[in-house]
Amino acid sequence: MICAADRRQRASAKGGLVRAFIPILAFGAVFLQAQNPAQACGDKFLLVGRGVAYRRAYAAVYPASIVVFAEPQRTAAKAIRDPKLQTDLKMAGHRVLVVENDAALARALESGGVDLLLTDAADADRTSKQAMTSPSKPTVLPVMYEPTKAEAKEIESRYQCRLMSSDRADRYLVAIDNAMKNRIDQGKKRGS
Repeated sequence: MICAADRRQRASAKGGLVRAFIPILAFGAVFLQAQNPAQACGDKFLLVGRGVAYRRAYAAVYPASIVVFAEPQRTAAKAIRDPKLQTDLKMAGHRVLVVENDAALARALESGGVDLLLTDAADADRTSKQAMTSPSKPTVLPVMYEPTKAEAKEIESRYQCRLMSSDRADRYLVAIDNAMKNRIDQGKKRGS
């Protein structure tokens, strides 16, 4: 049988637990309601629970004028003609022109002001020769489609670039920035 003193003691213990949890619940409610930005050394995009997509936040360090030479029958053409990739390149600050045949490529190269030529690896040797005779002498960035290790190594050694048709847009953006940095450095060396 439970006596009155035991009942009072149990009721008092329950009340004590409730009183102990009230500050914790209040803190939790305030914490969950707070949507303040995190203090990250001036990073205005960093908010708790939010972020900026890489492709939307990326700005090219060296904006380039890029000609994409993509003959429809080539294997890597689908990847480099992808409208999403072209949009990402433009959003990063690059100017992009897509050409599909040799005559359009020749016109684009003769116009001058072309920094980079993005093409299928199968066309890289031929387009490199055309690029070297153009006024701006653009850097050729070949894109490979499912290469063997030996093919990938050979293309990378000749063109200092390793782009695959399966690469994401951020990989293309980094490769383009690296190629532009090399162009600028080479231009400085020639000017010295």
